[in-house]
Amino acid sequence: MREFSLRSFHCAAIVCLLSLLVTNPLFAIEGVSVTRITAENWDSVVPDGKEVDAIHGDLILKNRHVTAVIAQPLATRNANMTVREVGGCLIDYTTTQFPNDQLSAYYAGSRVYPFRSWTVLNSAEEKVDLNNESSIKDEVALEIQVTAAPAENRAELVVCYRLEADSQYLQVQHIYRNPGKADVEISLSDDLRFDTGKEDAHKSPNGQSELLHLDDRYWGQTYGIASPGRTVTSRSDSRLTVARYGRGSRQADLMLKSGEQYSFVVHLYVAGNLCSVEATHMEMTSEKEAAPCTVTVIAGGSRLPNARLELTRQNEYAGTLWTDGSGRVDQKLIPGDYQISVSYLGIPVLKSFNTSVREGNNIFDLEVPFQTGTLDVQIVDESNVPIPCKVELIRKGEKTQLDLGPESATTRVKNLLYLVNGRDRILVPAGDYEAIVSHGPEFDALFLDVTIRHDEMASMTGTLQHSVQTPGWVSTEFHSHSSPSGDNTGHQLGRVLNLVCEHLEFAPCTEHNRIDTYEPHIEALNIADRLATCTGMELTGSPLPLNHQNVFPLIYKPGQQDGGGPVTDVSPETQIQRVALWDNRSEKLVQQNHPDIGWLFYDKDGNGELDEGFSESFPFIHAMEIHPLTNVLEFGAETNSESHITKNRIFNWLQLLNQGFRITGVVNTDAHYNYHGSGGLRNWVKSSTDDPSIIETMEMVRETKAGHVIMSNGPYLAVSANTISSDRQYLPGDDMPCPDGKVGLDIQVQCPNWFDIDRVFVLVNGRHISELNFNRTDNSEMFQDGVIKFKQKINHQLKSDAHLIVVAVGEKSKLGPVLGPGWGNQQPVAMSNPIFVDLGNDGFQANGNLLDDGLPVKGD
Repeated sequence: MREFSLRSFHCAAIVCLLSLLVTNPLFAIEGVSVTRITAENWDSVVPDGKEVDAIHGDLILKNRHVTAVIAQPLATRNANMTVREVGGCLIDYTTTQFPNDQLSAYYAGSRVYPFRSWTVLNSAEEKVDLNNESSIKDEVALEIQVTAAPAENRAELVVCYRLEADSQYLQVQHIYRNPGKADVEISLSDDLRFDTGKEDAHKSPNGQSELLHLDDRYWGQTYGIASPGRTVTSRSDSRLTVARYGRGSRQADLMLKSGEQYSFVVHLYVAGNLCSVEATHMEMTSEKEAAPCTVTVIAGGSRLPNARLELTRQNEYAGTLWTDGSGRVDQKLIPGDYQISVSYLGIPVLKSFNTSVREGNNIFDLEVPFQTGTLDVQIVDESNVPIPCKVELIRKGEKTQLDLGPESATTRVKNLLYLVNGRDRILVPAGDYEAIVSHGPEFDALFLDVTIRHDEMASMTGTLQHSVQTPGWVSTEFHSHSSPSGDNTGHQLGRVLNLVCEHLEFAPCTEHNRIDTYEPHIEALNIADRLATCTGMELTGSPLPLNHQNVFPLIYKPGQQDGGGPVTDVSPETQIQRVALWDNRSEKLVQQNHPDIGWLFYDKDGNGELDEGFSESFPFIHAMEIHPLTNVLEFGAETNSESHITKNRIFNWLQLLNQGFRITGVVNTDAHYNYHGSGGLRNWVKSSTDDPSIIETMEMVRETKAGHVIMSNGPYLAVSANTISSDRQYLPGDDMPCPDGKVGLDIQVQCPNWFDIDRVFVLVNGRHISELNFNRTDNSEMFQDGVIKFKQKINHQLKSDAHLIVVAVGEKSKLGPVLGPGWGNQQPVAMSNPIFVDLGNDGFQANGNLLDDGLPVKGD
């Protein structure tokens, strides 16, 4: 079945949503209600939406039109890492019928006033006690008042969130009072967090307007801000919008004298699109009525579903509409002259259609010179079982490529399909396509040509071969993000789809500054047999970029602030100890994320001179990110004291190993968005099972601590070592006693059909050794052309204790289009963690060598 809408998550979610709307008694709400969120009512009252940040104790103000969540007025109340100090603020706001919150926060008073108390009033202006009951209703109106106490040079501010029973907007009254003796300045403004950096969204241009709008066109949620009798002056960047209701400048709007009070009102609208917001605003503020309109888009004789209509009126943006499954859109519009442009999946269809909307019904049929056909995708594995995969669709000979959705989307992102079961049916522009089908670097990719003819269905079938074999090792991603982190707007469902379609087999949930879980998405997608997970977090503090630690597993406490997680600290030592000892000192993996190694280990005060570093952190660091892997190619045998190596974590990590630090190296994508987000880096970790459904989190923790990790952006590298006198195989991370110093290394490198490697070398105590450097040109007999690119037993004589690291690289290769324009431009690299060879049988002794360079300091 084709997706109901390109903006929907997937068909099952839509069916489930419609079912809930029909059967849920809240769908037919009478009057208005205020509900305190509790563990018991969570599932039935908290609205849906990518940006929902409600927790237990917040209040929900709701009628049949709109739903608003007001955060508890606490100093500790944060929505997420970057949307902070939201106590008493509006943090979730959406329509009641089709809940889809996309607002991060509305700060009445522009974050100047800390709200620390609240009161609920009914329509008779009587206080309502919610301590004994979690919900109350009123047939007329309810109001939540939040108060910020006065302070020196600051007025008292009372913000009244009032919702009337049949109102289609939230009324927000600002009441400023000056109980002090001195005059205080007042600025009439609000701040709104509505992030648009990677979204298909539109904000009102900076300047003056009667109705300020924030319009998310793809996710279908628009916010309107108006103040009766006033002009709104706005200033926006990709995150923050400042709305001013007075002079429109940064200067104070008025001086409030002792004992005086001043108030004004803001109306907050929310609807599925800007046209609805504008129509509602007009009807609420004038005696005029919006005009019903029906627009049908006909392409090649057939109605065109999911067509995008962008409207302008008087040369200004007036909204975006999408045709439904029948190619039709029904919408109320403000009467006036319109220009309508039509596009489909990012392809222009109609440049401009001029029309006039008048009172009464308006019916328009738009016939466009555009042809479409249906692509039916069915991808299976070697057992003929549908398999998760990523499909890239490339229009041959066309400059304009498909745009199925923004980088924050889920199943359809830019020109990618993320198919949880390898199947999809999608209406696309007719023409010739190249399709690249992949499932991570253990699988050969498919490069298929397909022609889509008008009004016909083309089948695209294929079998993904599991060519690279990794028995006893599972592919992991320890660090990625989505919208709950607060520094991006990527849908978390999209992150999970990224992971499973790129064949990541274990991935903890590591959102910034909150413990969270992927389990609901894994359950909804029915992929527990393909992707193992656990709860965790990235604790991100200051100073940046130093104070970042990924930690898992942690105990997730749903509905609590930060999921029950620890808070940051300005001291990296205090912060890492806090999170390491969280949950009653439970065992966990602590990973130092993308560190400045010199600053962390050797230059605590950052003055460029060597000191003890943040030494109290060292015992708690189990693993450390050292990507990008291509950095291993930036230094070689020619390194000397005159060629200082800078900004190279791998080089600095090798120096650390030589100083006796035993910290496992790892690489992770740190993905924030969903367009080729996950999959560009991974760690293969030793595992007792290759079945994700029975992977144990603590085994992943312990094997990673032990250093049983291969880092890669694609190639699979298997490394083991043994002595001449013993058949026992030692893995990366192991200590290997070797009294005679004669070491045998078994090295195997495998690649799928979409990239190659041409060089293998061994670093001995971080140094290049000429006789342990092999390339396809000079040692052609050692390299192969099949899946197995390199399989050799390498013997080497050591004279003293040494750690051995094996690197495989495709110096003349790129990862290529399978991994997209970012990751795809990198050379393929795989790198083992060190095997520690002990010659004296007295415990491994680090040699202290600095690799002909100085110890790093901050910035190195």
